[in-house]
Amino acid sequence: MTPFQDAALKLHRYMLDHHWREQALLGPDPGIRLNYRIGRFVKSYLSRYLGPDFWKDDLYYLQGQGYWVLGNWELFRRTGDAQFAELAVAASRTMLARQRDDGAWPYPNPEWKGRVATAEGTWGSLGLVESYRQTAEQVFLDGALAWHRFLTETVGFQRMDDTLAINYFAGMGKTRVPNNTAFVLRFLAELADVTGEPAFCEPCPGLMRFMAQVQKPSGEFPYAVPGVDGGPLRPHFQCFQYNAFQCLDLMRYQELTQDAAALPVIEKVLGFLAGGLSPEGYAYYECGNRHRRVTYHAAVLAAAFWRAQELGMGGYQELADRAYRYVLGQQRADGGFPYSQGDYRLLRDNRSYPRYLAMILVHLLVPGATGPDGSQTPREKEETHASVR
Repeated sequence: MTPFQDAALKLHRYMLDHHWREQALLGPDPGIRLNYRIGRFVKSYLSRYLGPDFWKDDLYYLQGQGYWVLGNWELFRRTGDAQFAELAVAASRTMLARQRDDGAWPYPNPEWKGRVATAEGTWGSLGLVESYRQTAEQVFLDGALAWHRFLTETVGFQRMDDTLAINYFAGMGKTRVPNNTAFVLRFLAELADVTGEPAFCEPCPGLMRFMAQVQKPSGEFPYAVPGVDGGPLRPHFQCFQYNAFQCLDLMRYQELTQDAAALPVIEKVLGFLAGGLSPEGYAYYECGNRHRRVTYHAAVLAAAFWRAQELGMGGYQELADRAYRYVLGQQRADGGFPYSQGDYRLLRDNRSYPRYLAMILVHLLVPGATGPDGSQTPREKEETHASVR
């Protein structure tokens, strides 16, 4: 067993013990606005005295469920332990039970109550697509297709010249956020792959042109750019982690579609990411802020560098090794990970956030995946179907 898989299994046990309830991944989240800036530190420090369950602030994030499903399917593929397949299926069924009739899911954070976020529905649906791929149960594909209809008909795209960009929220346009467009590209490619219907990728050339157009000469994607109805330019926001996620999504999109237009974009963003890793292995928080260290940021950079090396884009192995060493060094004896250190140079946040732990779980499993997508052999898939039905 590799150190990466060993760390993933320890983290998985921790998440089962602390966050798996009601057939779902539940727990607090650093959130937005006041809670992200101040509240989470108060809760982190007082949890030592009041206990981790004192705050009663558990949330159900679809993004966390999607990553949890992907991580469990990968662990099942590697170990053959039916527990992991059962957990992936259970989480997927809970997502379906919580899905609205229109195919969407509401945003969990109270500050954004009533909104429908592209990230939530898309990442939950990426988990549903993988459960369909592994079990062939139509109900999982139906849930992902219902979200796809809501995404294309209600969330909608912004068209500017020959580019397309997905909206961040349903019913709310203005700024265009490249990160959202990157994972929607991946989602459309995944749907085309599992259904054999290339029509799902019809928006992809316009989406890909948007990604190439907004990319800076340095390789960085800005966080947000003005849209059809204006909106502010936001050149930097947690630059390196967002760019690493976009890099991974574009690599997966390119694998599935063989779209040559994605390759130079990927190569440029990798060049930007190479400057985002400290000598110690942690990821710089953003351009101009090198003191804040967030564990899942380092994990996603490690995964992006590792995948680049696997895909023949040489020169990234040392960076991948350095980042993974840092991440492994952060794991506690109980299997969990601290969220952040060096906040405002003095503070740290040790609370356990399942959404980000699920991301770390998936990224710990990038080393050692067999095949470009970590997919199962036909025999393994037959065994999966038998074990989870």
